[in-house]
Amino acid sequence: MERAELDQNANDQAIADTWVLLGTIGAGGRAKVDRRGVITPEGATWSLDWWVGAEDRWHVASGAALVRQSLIESTPVVLSAMRLQGGEIEQRAWCVVDGSTGSPVLVVAFHNATSIPVALALAFTSAPNASSTIDFADGIVTIDGHAVAAFSRLPSRFGIELDGRSAQDVTTAGDAVNAFPADGIKSTGASTTASFVFPLPHTATLQVVLPLGAAMSAADLKRCDLTALPPFERVVAGWKAQTARAPKFDLPERQSEEAIDGSRSHLLVHVAGEDPLRWPGVPVNGLERSELMMALDEQGLSAESERLLVASTDLQNADGSFDSSRLDATASWVVALERHVALSGDEAFADQMVERVASAAHWIAKRQRGSRLRRSSSFFANGDGPIGLDADQRVGYDARWTVRSYRSAVALLDSAGQPDAALAVRLHLAALDDEMDRRGVSKVGPGDGTVADEAIAQLRRELLSGEPLWTWPSETDAHDPSRTAAFLRTVRAIVASDADDVVDLLPGFNEEWLGQPIAVHRLPTTVGLLSFALRWHGARPALLWEVEGDRDLTITCASIDSEWSTTDQRGEALLAAPVFDHVHSHFAHASEESVAETPVDEGTSFT
Repeated sequence: MERAELDQNANDQAIADTWVLLGTIGAGGRAKVDRRGVITPEGATWSLDWWVGAEDRWHVASGAALVRQSLIESTPVVLSAMRLQGGEIEQRAWCVVDGSTGSPVLVVAFHNATSIPVALALAFTSAPNASSTIDFADGIVTIDGHAVAAFSRLPSRFGIELDGRSAQDVTTAGDAVNAFPADGIKSTGASTTASFVFPLPHTATLQVVLPLGAAMSAADLKRCDLTALPPFERVVAGWKAQTARAPKFDLPERQSEEAIDGSRSHLLVHVAGEDPLRWPGVPVNGLERSELMMALDEQGLSAESERLLVASTDLQNADGSFDSSRLDATASWVVALERHVALSGDEAFADQMVERVASAAHWIAKRQRGSRLRRSSSFFANGDGPIGLDADQRVGYDARWTVRSYRSAVALLDSAGQPDAALAVRLHLAALDDEMDRRGVSKVGPGDGTVADEAIAQLRRELLSGEPLWTWPSETDAHDPSRTAAFLRTVRAIVASDADDVVDLLPGFNEEWLGQPIAVHRLPTTVGLLSFALRWHGARPALLWEVEGDRDLTITCASIDSEWSTTDQRGEALLAAPVFDHVHSHFAHASEESVAETPVDEGTSFT
């Protein structure tokens, strides 16, 4: 191919620095795919870029403007499509376990969906300052002796540095060589790139397999039968089967269903190991681990939550704390454990954990007794805590977490038949409650676990910032597990709150959702699996509900009709027209006479 013009685009750095995490459930090994489809396995000192030579010019994925991305059916199977004249070159990436070696691998398939043949160059680049050797023998790419890639067919040419020109310049000029250097390509500190060039005719597909996790030898990778690896369609079906346990949400917000489904799958990738990890392999802190466990339980993924709870017991210190420098790490663990037991109904698990609960509560109580909320000598606001809270705010934050942990500990100890231990915690709770009142420490604010006043507005912001891959960044991780959990917990807080045997429907509802249909199916709550639907008859909403369970309960919907409640397991009701200060009067004062005569015709069962 003659030298063609490069598609250069010094695009915004924010997009280049975002990525989505891919992995398997239980087999380990992870990789990130950035917004251009550039791939980096966890722990690797190299990355895989892709360049496409078309009729007009060469298009470099890491610098191309026209790469769109999506999750295939809201699962961790990523489509990155590069737009060319006449169609797209599609890259699909997914993780599986290789049956021949039992090792996790990343499969990357490149499909020519254009109407023209193209040249595809797969470029391996070592990280700067990494002294490494890239080699190719027997169809296997190795870096420093470790196998990093196998292709479904052999490349036709190789782009390497020649006469002071980069591998990219050599490749795009049509000067790629026919044989890979016998001694490999060595780096002496700067990054080094080698490209492997393949013809990709119309409708053709090229597949490459990258080992994940532990280092793999060339001989082991050569044993991998690329034709036997599950195709992406089977992997998508597998992920959807994994998340079929989760509740279903039909909310008014655009793309909310896709975002929720995608976030659930991401959550399972984040917690696949015994210790949830940030990229690259950095454990989350104690509070974040607890938030992940609560998000799992609230999404019906209780088996994964229980596995993390059991694994986390290894992190408990002899004094009962999980992190002696952060109160919220220990307090949130107690809250997460109680939440798991309440939503899963597994009281036997609470019995197994009773000694650890008592130990954690004792550690928190020792700080309370020694502090009396005085900043000079108090554990409250000492040590580490959330960034952005000053000392006074930290006092309230720590105190509110302590209140929540005491209440959770009481529930767990009572259910485990430990009345004396539960009474001791109740006394600590009463003393703290009095002290907070006396000192004017607010019981409302960060750490109290309640839904934010502007939860729907927050949900909209998250939906806008998270698309198309439904990832949210932090200062240290572009696909942060704690933000995935926070998004799912925001959704849960909007649709239902539950404490003891009282379930309040749609506590986050406000005028932005007036007149919009809402449905939730099989949501785990403290009283059983809850399904409900809201349909509108003029200004008044019709509510249908059903709870799968036999516990005594009370259901309310205070954000819409503060006067309504029921103790029935299932039924239907026409609620009063909600009135908000900012709602136009013609909606708030719609004729109630005609509405009252409108039958509720949505049915009475969700099964």
